[in-house]
Amino acid sequence: MSVRAWLGAVSVRAWLSAVTVRSWLCAAATLVVLAGCATTVRQPPRSPSSEVYTPENSATLDQYVASIKANSDRSDHESDGKARADLATQSNNMADACLALNDRAAACQYGKALATGMEARAHPTQALGLLTSMLKYLSAADAVNTYYDQAGPSRVRALVLIRAPGWPLGPGDTDAGLQSARQAVSLAPGYAPNQLALAEALSKNGDADGAHASYQRAFELAQAAPAGPERDGWLHDAQEGLAKK
Repeated sequence: MSVRAWLGAVSVRAWLSAVTVRSWLCAAATLVVLAGCATTVRQPPRSPSSEVYTPENSATLDQYVASIKANSDRSDHESDGKARADLATQSNNMADACLALNDRAAACQYGKALATGMEARAHPTQALGLLTSMLKYLSAADAVNTYYDQAGPSRVRALVLIRAPGWPLGPGDTDAGLQSARQAVSLAPGYAPNQLALAEALSKNGDADGAHASYQRAFELAQAAPAGPERDGWLHDAQEGLAKK
């Protein structure tokens, strides 16, 4: 998340209307997962410090992540709680298998973060601890390859931080979220979801003009993207943001 925004409109409206601690945590987890999973893995050249894939396992690792993202998209449209829990379990098993092949790969750390977010959505009473673990996996992925999934670790981390409740109820931190969103844009400025994440972070920090500019940039980037459900989602989120006063 496809995304209805870190990173899905799938949960934005529901999350904003939540009134209990439990619903805040659950919605925050949902947003995070969908945001990270809705994008495809399109990577710019890796920096010299990035991990080195071997021909034997690179395709396998990316296949695991692609499957986890597909599960996340299914979970987004699934109303049955047991089905969401089953998808989360499957995704965690795939993420663990990926880590067993290469526990230092950004792909596997990122996939585990997304799977953990799905688990938080399926089990809202455990969301606080799971979201904290999710942030750790995102940091691990970022440390290995900050460019992974068009700066996905920074983008997803930003949305977790700006959407989750703050201490002591959750890991939310709007200032830190804005910093992560700026990092994502600096790494991949031409990727619409990064601009959407920055717009949301700016709005949460009271910068309405900056948010409007970022939503406008996201809209322009989305218009230039190939046609498809993903592009439609980006356009929807940008237009929704531009309509805010």
